[in-house]
Amino acid sequence: MSEETTTIPTSMKRLVVTAPGEDLKSCKIEIQEVPVPTPTTNQVLIQVVAAAVNPSDYGSWYRCKPEQCPFAMGKEGSGVVVATGGGLATYTCKVGTKVGFVGLKNKQGSYSEYVVVDAIGGAFPLPADLPIQDAASFFVNPYTAIGILATAKSEVSKAFIHTAAASQLGQMLVKLAPTEGVDIINVVRREEQADLLKNLGAQHVVVTGDNKDWKETLKSKVDELGARVAFDAVAGDMTGDLVDVLPKKGTVFVYGGLAGRATNIDPMGLIYHEKQVKGFYLTSWIQKGGSISMLPRMMAASRKVNSGLKQGGWSSSQFKDITLEKVHEEIVSHLGSSITGQKLRVRFDL
Repeated sequence: MSEETTTIPTSMKRLVVTAPGEDLKSCKIEIQEVPVPTPTTNQVLIQVVAAAVNPSDYGSWYRCKPEQCPFAMGKEGSGVVVATGGGLATYTCKVGTKVGFVGLKNKQGSYSEYVVVDAIGGAFPLPADLPIQDAASFFVNPYTAIGILATAKSEVSKAFIHTAAASQLGQMLVKLAPTEGVDIINVVRREEQADLLKNLGAQHVVVTGDNKDWKETLKSKVDELGARVAFDAVAGDMTGDLVDVLPKKGTVFVYGGLAGRATNIDPMGLIYHEKQVKGFYLTSWIQKGGSISMLPRMMAASRKVNSGLKQGGWSSSQFKDITLEKVHEEIVSHLGSSITGQKLRVRFDL
């Protein structure tokens, strides 16, 4: 796409949930035609090139309330600025700038041909030599990886446990951790996932699967490496297991719920060993300390993210490109199966 001013249509297509369901398969999803949004002062209009399909989004699609429908889908993406609303904030996001975007407001979703975002905090200029589509998942996973590492270091932990470690986020952590001087104890379910991480440079991998002794192996790794914290994307029984293996005053940060509610936490560990279970939420980490602290934190994180994106996003995951028409079908077909090494990406320039 050239940097010349693009002719902007009056209407666009977007993907929305029109009725929630009992699960993702049963919710009703349609392509809707709506007016192209108009940027106001300090906002930019972006023509979307690609948008990531994040597993963390799935629940909101079928759990949304009927009164929220039509519920626009997608939280992040990448594209080109095609118009601005003026204002000082748009100086770094002039027409023609390639950007990644988040922070969608006014019931917008990234599975749309156009979106409007705030120029500061919503649009992030990309490296000039990076293909726009390769920044489709520039925010949620990369910034979460940086936030996890920063949090582990703030807890004065020489190492940390990470569950569901073969995910795209887990692969990013494996590649990024050596530059931060932190060891990761990666917990995965299958041997092929362990092999994937080892090929990326992972030094410590524990496979649960059919291994009845995995918890003892994990405890041994925790003691050996001095881990004080764990980051858990699984929940369910895993959260309590992590509490058990961590040392006194250890903390489990839960940031996902793949296995549902945590139900097996031993209260004795919390009472007598001062262990803790907390939530980790990317937005909260970014906003910690207010705007004065947020800006330098975001600038530092952005430099690391852009550097990582130019190297392929610190992961070996391969994107599978799909159109709006195929989103629901493709996601449902992946439910209950392994998608390690692959990530769905909605493309608008196919």
